Order: sequence, then structure tokens, then C-alpha cells
Amino acid sequence: MKRFFSGLRKKATKTAVKDDDRFGTGLWRHNRDRFIRAVDRYYTTAVALHEARDSNGSATSGTASANADDTSDGKATAASAKDPVDVIVDGTHRLNALVDVVDELTATLHARFPVTGQVVPGPARRAVGDAPELLTKASSKVGEAVLAASMARSEVPTGRSIDSSAEATVRFISDAEELLGRAREILAKVEAP
Repeated sequence: MKRFFSGLRKKATKTAVKDDDRFGTGLWRHNRDRFIRAVDRYYTTAVALHEARDSNGSATSGTASANADDTSDGKATAASAKDPVDVIVDGTHRLNALVDVVDELTATLHARFPVTGQVVPGPARRAVGDAPELLTKASSKVGEAVLAASMARSEVPTGRSIDSSAEATVRFISDAEELLGRAREILAKVEAP
């Protein structure tokens, strides 16, 4: 049994070394790890919400039972056509795509401007502009999405509507996408000849 666990530690160490090479150990790695932890919390919360819904039947929602005949053009809107729990769970897919964006950004930043601490030196700071703050704010937006999903999770057993919480998760994830898009634009200017 001891051999089994020691093998796991070696694999984890190899992965950590690869991540250190790719993302560094300073600010860029810190931003990446913070974002991934927030995504993991969102995923855990969404799964728990999904399981709570399944154990209690369907989530209470004024719009979850909408059908295609509810609108004048015969099509239900995205918000009214989906169960709010499914809207929250679908956020996990959007966040998984954002993890790839954060990986790309932080790997490129580390390759161009390696930082060992939490401060970007002056010349590099002028080049990267607001990218560090945008990465931090994107992580915070995912954290806000986690809070909204947690609120929904606490409401499901009570039978209250969770539509507003589902809408909030969508909005916060969209905000994170927009912030990371802005960071990509800054990095594209840095990379341009």
C-alpha cells in the first residue's frame, strides 16, 4: 500500500515540475492557480446543486416549465426554456473553456516576462499593462458565480425560485470571459512585432 501512494506522489511532483516550467512560480502561476481553484469550486457547487435537484424532484422555477408556445414567435427564450439548475450546470462548460484561455495567457506571460515573486518589474509592467489585474478580476468573477450557485443550492430544498441566481451565474461568467478577452488583447499587442 505504501508503494501505491509513493507512486502517486511522484506523478504529482512530475506534473508540478511541468507546471513550474510552463507557468513559473510567481504571479502568473498564482493567477492561474487562483482561477482554477475558483472553477473547481463552481464545478463542485454545480454538481451538488444538480444532485440536490435530482433528490428533490425539479427545481422550483417560474420559467423552468416554459415551452415553445410561450412566445409569440413560437420559440422560447434561452432563459425560459431551460431549467435554472441546467443553466448553472452549463456554466461548467464555459468555465472549462476559460481554463484553456487562462493557461494560454499565463504560459505566454511567463515565457515573455518571467516573474518569481508577486510584483511585475517596471519594464515588464509597462508591457503587460492591466493583464495581471484582469486575470485577478476574472478569478473574482468566477468566485462571484460560485456564490450565486451556492445561493441557488441553498434555495432548492426550500422550493424557492432560483432563476435570479442562475442569471447571476451567467452574468458573472460572461464578465470573466470579457475580462480575459481584454487580457488577450493586451497580450496580442505585446506579441505583435
